[in-house]
Amino acid sequence: MDKTKTTASPNEQQATVQITGMTCSACATRIEKGLSRMDGVSRANVNLALEQATVGFDPTVSGLPQIEDKIRSLGYDTIKESADFDISGMTCAACSSRIEKVLSRTPGIAAVNVNLALETAHVEYTPGNISPREIMEKVSSIGYKASLKEDRKDHVDRRGKEIQHKKWKWIISAILSFPLLWAMAGHFSFTGWIPTPDIFMNPWFQLVLATPVQFIIGWQFYVGAYKALRNRSANM
Repeated sequence: MDKTKTTASPNEQQATVQITGMTCSACATRIEKGLSRMDGVSRANVNLALEQATVGFDPTVSGLPQIEDKIRSLGYDTIKESADFDISGMTCAACSSRIEKVLSRTPGIAAVNVNLALETAHVEYTPGNISPREIMEKVSSIGYKASLKEDRKDHVDRRGKEIQHKKWKWIISAILSFPLLWAMAGHFSFTGWIPTPDIFMNPWFQLVLATPVQFIIGWQFYVGAYKALRNRSANM
């Protein structure tokens, strides 16, 4: 049961949609005919046994949401699955908004809700078009890290270790930056009374202190900025 149109777009994409409500081959034929008549759809094949439709379409004319709407208008329904993820690397509301926008534009994803405070994301997606692993890879490509949600105890342990790690990074960066701040104070007239050790004013000594702060402790910010620019976006 394959209805193929004579013209196929060079931008053609393929989607697999899980369908519920079919009872016989006539149902599958009806869905095939309905989908094949849609603008932008070049081919449609419905497998009754697997309860799924494979559709070739031009996303600039008709997208996956329109295909699913058409199936529902014919009296059937589509299956969605959902997954919860732990997200790390977010620093502000712009980060959570960016993740939502990128995932929302990804074929196969129906709905996304990212919670900055809880560092989680709830994603509804169409099985057969995208998998949880591909969703995690998509999040990783824009500079964050996603993992399938763990149970609460594991999440608390992981979160505690992450906070401890960030605490030590802050302590080390504060220790290394303190002499630089002290040296900076010597350049202002109103703080000129503060004695400044000569070594603190040595540029080589300052370079040794500043380098690990910038390029080891602060490396995550450079990586985040690079990935944001690569995706034509920006972050803090």
